[in-house]
Amino acid sequence: MFLLIAPSGYGQLAVVPRNSSVSPVKVDLNGRWNFNDSFSGKLAEVGNRAKRWPQIEVPGEWTMQGFEVEPGKAGVYSRSFAVPKTWTNCKIFLRCDAVFSKADLFVNGQSAGSHTGPMVAFEKEVSSLLKRGKENRLTIAVTAETMADTLMSGTQYAAHQLGGILRKIYLYVVPEVYLADLVVTTPLDQNYEHADLAINATLKNAVAAERAEVSVRLFAPNGQPIDLANSRKTFKSNGEKELPISLSFSVAKPKKWDAEHPNLYRLELDVLTDAGNETIEKKIGFRQIEVVGNQLFVNGTPIKMKGVNRHEVHPLRGRSLTPELWKQDAELFKQGNVNYIRTSHYPPAEEFIALCDSLGLYVELENPICWVGHGANEHWKTNDPKDPTMYRYFEQIARADLAFFRNHPSILIWSMANESMWTENWSRLADFYAQQDPTRPATFHDQAYGGFNNYGSTKMPVANMHYPGPNGPQVVEDFKRPILFGEYAHLNTYNREEIVTDPGVRDAWGRGFRKMWEGMYKSRGCLGGAIWSGIDDVFYLPDGRAVGYGEWGPIDGWRREKPEYYHMKKSYSPVKIHNQHVEVPEKGQPIRLQIENRFDFTNLSECRISWQVGNKLGTVSMDLPPQKTGILDIWPTNTQLDGEIMTVRVVSPQNIEVEACAIEIGQVKRDDFPFQKVSARRLAVSQEDDRLQIVGDGFEWEFGLKEGVINGAQINHEKVLNGGAELMMLELRTGPCNTEHSLEIPLHNSLCTGKKVQDVSWEQVNDTVKVKVLLNYTMAEGQINYAFTAGGDVVVDYQMKATIKMNPRQWGLVFSVPESSKNLQWYRKGLWSWYPENHIGRTNGEAVPFGDKAFRIESFGQKPVNDWRFDAISLGTNDFRATRENIYWAALSNADGYGVTVVGDGQQAFRAFVDANENISFLVAGYSTGGGDMFFSGHYNDERKPLEEGSVIKSFVKLQLVKK
Repeated sequence: MFLLIAPSGYGQLAVVPRNSSVSPVKVDLNGRWNFNDSFSGKLAEVGNRAKRWPQIEVPGEWTMQGFEVEPGKAGVYSRSFAVPKTWTNCKIFLRCDAVFSKADLFVNGQSAGSHTGPMVAFEKEVSSLLKRGKENRLTIAVTAETMADTLMSGTQYAAHQLGGILRKIYLYVVPEVYLADLVVTTPLDQNYEHADLAINATLKNAVAAERAEVSVRLFAPNGQPIDLANSRKTFKSNGEKELPISLSFSVAKPKKWDAEHPNLYRLELDVLTDAGNETIEKKIGFRQIEVVGNQLFVNGTPIKMKGVNRHEVHPLRGRSLTPELWKQDAELFKQGNVNYIRTSHYPPAEEFIALCDSLGLYVELENPICWVGHGANEHWKTNDPKDPTMYRYFEQIARADLAFFRNHPSILIWSMANESMWTENWSRLADFYAQQDPTRPATFHDQAYGGFNNYGSTKMPVANMHYPGPNGPQVVEDFKRPILFGEYAHLNTYNREEIVTDPGVRDAWGRGFRKMWEGMYKSRGCLGGAIWSGIDDVFYLPDGRAVGYGEWGPIDGWRREKPEYYHMKKSYSPVKIHNQHVEVPEKGQPIRLQIENRFDFTNLSECRISWQVGNKLGTVSMDLPPQKTGILDIWPTNTQLDGEIMTVRVVSPQNIEVEACAIEIGQVKRDDFPFQKVSARRLAVSQEDDRLQIVGDGFEWEFGLKEGVINGAQINHEKVLNGGAELMMLELRTGPCNTEHSLEIPLHNSLCTGKKVQDVSWEQVNDTVKVKVLLNYTMAEGQINYAFTAGGDVVVDYQMKATIKMNPRQWGLVFSVPESSKNLQWYRKGLWSWYPENHIGRTNGEAVPFGDKAFRIESFGQKPVNDWRFDAISLGTNDFRATRENIYWAALSNADGYGVTVVGDGQQAFRAFVDANENISFLVAGYSTGGGDMFFSGHYNDERKPLEEGSVIKSFVKLQLVKK
């Protein structure tokens, strides 16, 4: 039997007025409260003795503030407050936007009721319990780890006990005749040109007023009033305590709301009665949602949802956020070309939804129900997920969310639950949604195809699939319903050893993600999807521990952009310029670019397009409708274009740079590194015992014939190379979904062991000294050949045969340079032609192992102050130690400008790191692929190269000695 007491009071909410005949309208109850995490007395008798309890911040989690409550027991909040003397002849409500997860409320020692439901807003009328003009006391007992918590998997998911008053709490007042249960809809005509403004509400008539006058005002996004016919209406109550209110107005050619044009109108309602008056203000949007075939339409146009999943999370605040964080999140995602937020796995704060309304972000609003009947929650090993007694709770949660959020234009889809087993309960709830809100579709997050968690949710208007893999877009091309990939492209998270060793794993994610999104964009049946996830889900607890599922967001918990953020922004970009290279145009001719408009509603004529070549710049405009491809002509005024790079930027009507690219013109030099090559007319070679000396004009190599490696290199007697080459073969590695974190994650960075040199021979052929080394390791055997030339370079080619089976992430040769050679520079072929300066994957740049901005975390909870790229471990900063794939060249030099440059062919990868001897080592990889995380690894299937016993690996490395 399912035992959860589900109280009444869900669904119908009074409307908080902007102003009324009773003032002030609100009393804020946020701030410092007294708290007892082990109270055992009677709640009605708390009284002023609560003043002796410790203090706690509201809103806030109690765990994140150092408190702990026994499961099943209550943590008790209490505070005093004053009620204005003017609050007479009125109704007073206590509203809580989120209490986790069961609240018992007492006002001045008298019960004000209870509420069960995590992350769901509720209110209680407390008029008769308050003392006007005097001190009052509010006491709230919040029970820890309830059945509602279990149904949300809230504590389990956060990996620490969730509990407390998590969002704002306040009193508000309305006249004794007031509006409640306000529903505003805006159906459009068949041409999606004109609209009806439909207003439905309930007039609560506590004093049996005979009549009420309701007047309506509407203001356009620019503030201009809209003329509404018959905007004032009188309603007679006939003594009824509740009176339905229904008003409808025709609105000609309203500016419609969509994510690209978030036009918000201001709706004002005046309610005038003999018992008082109130003015209600709501921001509304004119838009219409329809599901036809396997597409979802907004205002008659099919859309593609480019999304992220978003938890309410902060490293120090847990799941209780601030207005500043809500604003930061909405703006970061909007600037990242995201147009859709799935509120995993519970409703967010109303402030965040209001930001989605104003900025233009579609929302899928999810109920706080997760893993019902799913193996991730062990409760269901001994309990029945089909229990029909659960339905009442499910409906009450849904009813509360509908009442609180339904007037927000950004909400396109209701989500009934996350990753749960479909049962008759959900079928009933789907019918409830269809009846209560026919203006929007609902969805259910199970698996719409395949053999896992697929139990027949076919009645849902929008289907769902999690982690469909790279073939998913093709599978759903002709799906009968629009299908969301509700979670997809899971960021690297559980391959922690790979990530901590090489942050380049995060950069490589972009390659797999771009392919996945391109498939989704072109698949008609795919409505879009939400990346898992939006923000790192890690909590730094007061006891020094770090918990949470992990660092799975394009932004971290401190709201810093990680490498994946830019890959998301580029892949989701609504404008694509498909040229990376153009030839020099004939005289008098423009540079012609292939440009694609992937906006759903925006003509490119609404955007600002600018270009720059050298010191010349300009702007250009183009009339290109949504979902079309055309030719963009640019007329640079430069006299010389060959070898130049042209930057093109596109800024949306909302003043967001949605695209930036760099286009090569003519013959661009890729090997023009900022150093001089050392060279000699001839090489002098001598052997003394096991040392081979190779000397040129101002430079020298030493080779160890016994060890079979270079022992060092010098330029003008300054050492620039310690040694190499040594073989490195790193296997793909992932790990379990641990929710405990450590600062001591093992590195995945070992050289091959068991080295045995079988034979070394050398010869001089003209001006080239050739050394041949036959050797074997535990993992491979073969030969490495060195060719030293008078040009101050050595080419190291190798061919090895694997002696074990492995699926490698990287293999190649490792060299070492002195600690003084810490200045890293590079130029490479990027996934994108243009990157921001703080991105570790930028095509050219500079980095040092540490430096003034480096941040080495010594204990959990330290807040970084610089870019994510400066976070550091013993190997160096994220920026320094990340793999750079497809290098043209990479150099390590000292303060005098002497150093070593790896000259590549655009195919190899380069990774530098501080080694155990505090020198700097670097890997030149002949093979490098994306990380081994279990959720995303399949997106690299086409580039994986598993090794069998006897498989051959071969490549080359060219090292050039250089000076300034």
